Amino acid sequence: MTNTQERLKEGLALHQAGNLAEAGEVYRDILEAEPDNVDALNLMGVVLQAGGELDTAVTLLEQAATLAPDYPAPLVNLGNALQLKGRLEDAVDTFEKALALDPNLAEAANNLASALNDLGRHPEAADACAKALKLMPDFGEAHNNLGNALAGLGKPKEAEESYHRAVDINPGHATAYFNLGNALADQGLMEDALGHYRKAVSLDGGNAEKHYNLANTALKLDRYEEARESFENAIDIDGAYLDAHCNLGSALQSLGRMEDSIASYRRALALAPKGAANDDGESGGDNADLHWNLALALLQNGDYAEGWAEYEWRWKNPDFTTPAKDTPKPLWDGGDLKGKTLLLHDEQGIGDTMQFIRYAPLAAAKGARVVVECRAEMTRLFAAMEGVDRVVERGGELPAFDCHAPLISLPRIFATTLDTVPNQIPYLSAPEGTPVDARIHEGGGLSVGFAWAGSPTHRNDANRSVDPGRFEPLMGTRFFSLQVGGARPGFEALAPAENVFDLGPDLGDFADTAAAIEALDLVISVDTAVVHLAGALGRPVWVLVPYATSYMWMAGRDDSPWYPTVRLFRQTEPGDWDGVFETVKEELGKLAG
Repeated sequence: MTNTQERLKEGLALHQAGNLAEAGEVYRDILEAEPDNVDALNLMGVVLQAGGELDTAVTLLEQAATLAPDYPAPLVNLGNALQLKGRLEDAVDTFEKALALDPNLAEAANNLASALNDLGRHPEAADACAKALKLMPDFGEAHNNLGNALAGLGKPKEAEESYHRAVDINPGHATAYFNLGNALADQGLMEDALGHYRKAVSLDGGNAEKHYNLANTALKLDRYEEARESFENAIDIDGAYLDAHCNLGSALQSLGRMEDSIASYRRALALAPKGAANDDGESGGDNADLHWNLALALLQNGDYAEGWAEYEWRWKNPDFTTPAKDTPKPLWDGGDLKGKTLLLHDEQGIGDTMQFIRYAPLAAAKGARVVVECRAEMTRLFAAMEGVDRVVERGGELPAFDCHAPLISLPRIFATTLDTVPNQIPYLSAPEGTPVDARIHEGGGLSVGFAWAGSPTHRNDANRSVDPGRFEPLMGTRFFSLQVGGARPGFEALAPAENVFDLGPDLGDFADTAAAIEALDLVISVDTAVVHLAGALGRPVWVLVPYATSYMWMAGRDDSPWYPTVRLFRQTEPGDWDGVFETVKEELGKLAG
């Protein structure tokens, strides 16, 4: 017996020093001589658990718990092994048995909280943490688990406080820093979250999820290089990390590295589970979001043949902004339209509708009677368009039709490539007799229309819209605000000037705006519907483009294949509007002179 106790002490010393393999050899020797030695069974179970041999660990720990039913230590370790195996309900039962034997086991209460959190039973987890902390107020892991419970209860601010306490107690607690980053991100405090993710990664550089969350936060803050590097770090650790491959594609796309972005999306699709086949027999039905991202990258790169085909996956994407048309009539496949009525219906943003309505005359040329369904603010403008027989306000009563097509499916149907974009302009014009503000024609010099904000619901609006005050240094000539909607009152913040006018109050719809643009010499605007309208009208338009832009403006160009009169002024660095407006000021001076 004395020899066994000495050997146990030897094994435990090795164990505590981190020499688990040697400790395991000692425990194994003891068990060969004494198969029912509870201490050796318990400690050997812990070594096997640490080595990932969970099935054997559970077997040994269950044996120890059976041999010593009043001994809580094997139960605590058994609960840990069961939790790691995903047997969470069994783990909870086991931790509760240990606490029944010894209610003063802070470790058992904390581990119970961890298992309860994994089960989503957060109120009970919070109670278990409270018990652990009552027994041991400076128990850092219990503060971390309390933070997890509070986060699960939708209380990120309270969770933040618990995580702060955890890292105060243990400054090397990488997971607590990571969780703190999550709590701050949940509160929208992205800069603070990024700092704590960086700390977590510095302490635990081998954890793919920590790199991934760091990367996602950097991406949201437009720190594209840091995001790229961190996504790649996550992938280096876990080559099958699907979301990291997908979001790496997004970071590369934002950097204008289109070929690399496309390759990243393709790798993600190769890794993704294959869902049910779609109508064309292609698998991957569960991965519509990936196909959608690939489509945007392909289109931004000018790969239109594949890009427009991939774009059709938008209808399978649950997050897509426009529902598919609910009608028994078939989608038009590009076939014969003679004697048929074709319904073209808008989708997504107003700018998209302005861009792709250009296909209506092409459909009419195939013999169709073309009916357009769109938002109310575009009906009068489109009714004056060549090739359009009738316009119906979205949601209104439709006439009988034979087939239909969403507007942004038309480039695919017409097999549009970069070289065959139908860019004959103008294809829109203001309805005859639409009044024009007389101030545009009064006075001499250049007349410039401007707009500073798009729809606030646009996913990139924070990057594309600007403060109207940025236009003030440009206003050496006559400027006319074309801004409508919720951002229009921003005009009042501009410094009073006798050569700056607000047309917004009289722009009731896009027919009114079209008439104003036709009378102006130039339009300067952020990426919003105004630039699409100006381009469709064939008027000169300068578009102020953020660093990470939409597929529409492609990558690395200062012109557009869709609008011959468009000139792009791009940010050279994320958020650098100063440089954009300085360049515009120089070019406007040349034009005015």
